[in-house]
Amino acid sequence: MIDFHSHVLPGIDDGSRGTDMSMEMLEKSYNYGIDVMVATPHFYIRHTDVESFLRHRKDSYRALMHKAKNRNTPIPDIRLGAEVFFFTGMSSFEDLDKLCIDGTGYLLLEMPFMEWSVKVIAEVEKIIYDRSITPIIAHLDRYLSYQSGNDYIMDLIRMGAVIQLNGDYVNGLFTRKKAIDLISEGVVSLLGSDCHNMQKRAPNLDKTFDIIRRKCGQETLDRIDSCGRKILNSASL
Repeated sequence: MIDFHSHVLPGIDDGSRGTDMSMEMLEKSYNYGIDVMVATPHFYIRHTDVESFLRHRKDSYRALMHKAKNRNTPIPDIRLGAEVFFFTGMSSFEDLDKLCIDGTGYLLLEMPFMEWSVKVIAEVEKIIYDRSITPIIAHLDRYLSYQSGNDYIMDLIRMGAVIQLNGDYVNGLFTRKKAIDLISEGVVSLLGSDCHNMQKRAPNLDKTFDIIRRKCGQETLDRIDSCGRKILNSASL
């Protein structure tokens, strides 16, 4: 299985503080059945430029791989990406494609934490149609309370956006039913731990997989896994 949303790279954002913590996160994920982990450190246009971000990400990845080589324990393969926070005008931002998951035309997009407007949806539409970049909407669960009464989530799916759900939403006792409904209805195509550390935001997809398998069947997990592998192996679905 693939973890499509993680903050496992050390010292680059509010995720892992160092290579030892990163290795713990990776080893735990591997033991949970994760064979590929997409590293998606936060990118905020107001905080940094793309070249600085990519340089910092590369240095962090190299330090982690050096640690992994010395530790010599099995870990998931790592694919580099970014969790890009929405900003006005991003559809015409020249370097947007550099923030896509390596080797793909897919961008993990963190949407605004408010009721989305027509302008926000139009910006995402331009990313899809004008830039030929497919947004993966990060952690849908964190926007749901803002979007009641509109059809924007389904509008994004109809445009071609892909929806990622966090494991916590499946695992939570009071959110599980809604999570399973979203997965069963095909709204959600990808899963992510959104892990940041080994304490409050640790890798957690083992429980997520078990719940989905029990509630929806192995075929649903297979569908999610297949979707993720198509994304990582080609420019489009």
